[in-house]
Amino acid sequence: MRDMKTLLVLSLSSLSSLSSCAPQYGGGNSQPARAPVQQSPQVACRTEYAEVWDTEYVETETQECQTVQVKQCNTAYKKQCVPKQRQECQTVYKPVCKTEYQQVCSQKYKDETEYYTETECQTDYKQDCEYQWEGTGNNKVWAPIQGTCNNNAYDKCGDVQKERLKQVPYNDCQDVPRQVCNDVPSQECRTVTDQDCSQVPYQNCQNVPKQECQAVHKKVPKRVSKRVPKKVCDDGASYGSTGNTGGGVKIRSDAPEKQVKTKSGDAVNFGR
Repeated sequence: MRDMKTLLVLSLSSLSSLSSCAPQYGGGNSQPARAPVQQSPQVACRTEYAEVWDTEYVETETQECQTVQVKQCNTAYKKQCVPKQRQECQTVYKPVCKTEYQQVCSQKYKDETEYYTETECQTDYKQDCEYQWEGTGNNKVWAPIQGTCNNNAYDKCGDVQKERLKQVPYNDCQDVPRQVCNDVPSQECRTVTDQDCSQVPYQNCQNVPKQECQAVHKKVPKRVSKRVPKKVCDDGASYGSTGNTGGGVKIRSDAPEKQVKTKSGDAVNFGR
């Protein structure tokens, strides 16, 4: 804003200088300046007003906004599970058997040979005779006498060993097998799969629309015009002069017209 005021003061000062230097015609007590005397009396000059154009710059400051997508994140939690294996054991009782032998006996009988001695007698018969010496010398022998012999019975006894079979009792024993079972504890295990779960943080992001604005500072050119007197002679020669004779300031149609106001005389106020 301070630059705008400075530009306005400089513009007014320039216009005042031009106005004081230019020849004045009519209005108030001032007399218009006379045209210089020409050498040739055939040249007649007059003062006309011409419209001249200039460019001035006006500063503008605007806000330019656009919608952008801004990534906005927050920490959220989700359940995450991983399989985990473990051993699950329990005590079980199983019968364990073994073969044992037990002696079983029974009474039986068997035949045995028994030896014993028994006296047995038997009758034999032999002749008993009367004997007489017969012979001579050393050859004499007892010879039975004929007619005197008799068969007589003779008993002869003696011990005779005998044997017999008898039933003798005895114990018949045998090793009989049998199964002896006992419940023996043992560990029985199996693999169990569990789910090990926990809350895991993660970034939950979304695109959120957001207005982003920025100040745009510009200097915009404006075309302005003013009426200045110029001297026009018959031979067509013209000399531009500076000065202000109360003409208004115009703006060209090819220039942007933004907040240009005319106050008094040739003063121009350039605002936003």
